[in-house]
Amino acid sequence: IRTLMLKAGNAIQSIKPVFMMSPLSIANYLPPGSLNFDLVIFDEASQVKPVDALGAITRGKQVVVVGDSKQLPPTSFFDSFVSSDESAEEEEVATSDIESILGLFSARAAHQRMLRWHYRSRHESLITVSNHLFYEDRLVIFPSPTRERKNLGLVYRRLDNAWYDRSRTRTNPQEAKIVAAAVMEHARQQLQLPREQRETLGVAAFSLAQMDAVLKQVELLRRQNPSCEEFFSYPTHEPFFVKNLENVQGDERDVIFISIGYGRTSEGFLAMSFGPLNRNGGERRLNVLISRARKRCEVFTSLTADDIDTSRTPSLGIAALKTFLSYAQTGQIEVANQSGR
Repeated sequence: IRTLMLKAGNAIQSIKPVFMMSPLSIANYLPPGSLNFDLVIFDEASQVKPVDALGAITRGKQVVVVGDSKQLPPTSFFDSFVSSDESAEEEEVATSDIESILGLFSARAAHQRMLRWHYRSRHESLITVSNHLFYEDRLVIFPSPTRERKNLGLVYRRLDNAWYDRSRTRTNPQEAKIVAAAVMEHARQQLQLPREQRETLGVAAFSLAQMDAVLKQVELLRRQNPSCEEFFSYPTHEPFFVKNLENVQGDERDVIFISIGYGRTSEGFLAMSFGPLNRNGGERRLNVLISRARKRCEVFTSLTADDIDTSRTPSLGIAALKTFLSYAQTGQIEVANQSGR
């Protein structure tokens, strides 16, 4: 492909004037000097490192950088698939905004425009916390015709006797089973509807270990009840997924289940340790996680907002989680609470 683009790039560009490529693909397939573009657009720019973006920038006359500084920065979390224990997660150092092409352009005082119209959420409760904590209540939100949060909006699922296995597996086995059962129940309900009316589903967990635990339970139930397989194979453009919060940016579904996983041990001990949320930039990871749903977001956890003691940790991510859980429980948000900003 590289040789073809070098010898016939102009002809190919005449036939196909729009190229959609990752920065790595540009480096691999477009030799320097072979092609130039009138406009280069970066999407999810908060996750693109400047060193990766440079090759694309030099090939364009004009650059538009689209991204959200309140969402994930570039991360090396998946560069090497190491063990998912909590100590390994906490040792990873989060990068700063200036290490993204979005942060670099902002630092250079490039012209900025905020996209204020929030189109995704069909219920205001799905975006209220993010709007308040991260966007200074500047987003234009479309009010839902109903205030009831049953089939629409943010739903809090309090789990009893769901203990966090902190010393061994670093998972919440009971929570994983309950989430998997909810996935299958959702699949059964949707299969009773015409295809065009079915709601797509995704599951997001706070940690890799909890993601694996949920995925294992879902696969087990799918083998036991293959009658629901049609739901998991359709629609192909928005398939069912189970991911952790480091890998969910860019995804959206009609319904999102959140498995927090962390909680009290069977002895009643609760550590103020929530994996990636404790690190610098943890609040941005939470912002990504809680804004993925279009119609409904269900939070599965054994915790309440009162369980989280922000005096034990300076983490903005933990403070934002406390606000999020409080709003999920009560439907009210304290205007004076600015801790997540």
